[in-house]
Formats: sequence, structure tokens, C-alpha cells
Amino acid sequence: MNQSHLHRLNTIVSWLIAAMAVVAVVRLIYLDKPANEIFFRALQYVTMLAIMQIPLLLKRRWQIEVPWILTVVIVFFSFGSLIMGDGLDFYGRFPWWDMLLHAESGVLLSMIALWLIHVIMADDDKYIYLNKWFLCLFVVMFSLGLGACWEIMEYSYDSLMGTNTQQFMATTTGSIFTADDEPLCGHAALADSMQDLILDLAGALLVAIYGFVNHERLVKRYTQLKDEQ
Repeated sequence: MNQSHLHRLNTIVSWLIAAMAVVAVVRLIYLDKPANEIFFRALQYVTMLAIMQIPLLLKRRWQIEVPWILTVVIVFFSFGSLIMGDGLDFYGRFPWWDMLLHAESGVLLSMIALWLIHVIMADDDKYIYLNKWFLCLFVVMFSLGLGACWEIMEYSYDSLMGTNTQQFMATTTGSIFTADDEPLCGHAALADSMQDLILDLAGALLVAIYGFVNHERLVKRYTQLKDEQ
């Protein structure tokens, strides 16, 4: 896909999401929903828009090209998580939706790790030859590290805003709960966070294996780039 076409598509989708955000927030206000739910939904749309601008920012500020396939995957993941997951209540309708997205996030974060390594290796001011075992370790740790940061963010947001993003309620899987919902207790309350991290690990291991198998090709590509400069 041509980069200009990708940027144009990004712009169109961004405007559509902005329109959806306005309609959704106005609807919640009209329905007299709690302030924390209105703020939560608005924050999701703003976050989605911010994520979609990252590839453009990297291109304009640091002349770093993000592969179009990675950009598309990021947009689809963000849309599936923030819009479909919470905005359309897929988390509440389909209990497996959260598991699917966390498995995808493990793959996505690991793809980003491999791409970052490629960017570093292509830098003409550096010479880095990564051992394939270290490459796999970096990919897995990168994915798990960001996965842990996500869990910390969810815990903090739930504590501050009274939401259920860590799925600690027994009677609902949605991110917004009511006074009638009942919380999980003991070991069961840890299940969602640990399950998310396990799925992050599983996705990371898949990408790490891919990186291990294709390590020589990656190094060869870097060598060719150096020879061309």
C-alpha cells in the first residue's frame, strides 16, 4: 500500500472516529449516564485518535517509516479494543473478546520490538549484531514489559474512576459496572490480569520463534543496507 494512500485512509478514519466520539458522548449525556462512564468513553476515543497519529508523527518528526502492515494492525487492534470492546460492549457480550485482543496484543507488541531492532540495525551510525537468543529474549521481555504497564494502567484507572477494566466483577465483563454487580473474591479476582499476561507471553513467543528462524535473513538485509550506503 502506498504511504500517501495509507495517510489518506488514516485521516478519513480519524475523522469518522472523531464524529463517533461526539455522537457517543452526547448520547451518554442525554441518557444521564454517570460522569465516570462519560469520561471513560471520551478518553477511549481520544486515545484511539492519538494512537492513530503515531506513525505520522514518527514520519514527520524523525523521518521513520512505520511499515504499513504494522500501522494497519495497530489501528485494527485499537479499534477492536477501544471502540468495539467498550464502545459497542463486545467485552460484555462476548467473554472471549478480551482474551482474543490480549493474544493479539502479545503478537503486536513483539512485532513492534522486531521493527525497532530493524530500525536500530539500519542506522548508519551504529553497528549492532544481535545474537538470535538475545533477540528472542528482547522480544519476549519487551512484550511482557508493556503488557505489565498496561495492567498497571488498568489497575490505576479502576481505582480512580471506579471502572472494571481488570474484570474483577463476577456479574459483568464490561468495563462499566453498577451497584448491583458483585465483585470476585480471592484467587478468582487475579484471573483476568494473569490471563492477560499469559496471553501476552504466548503471542510474544510466537513472534520470537519467527525472529529466531529469520535471524540470518534480518542480518543479511542489514548488511546489504550498509553496503549500499
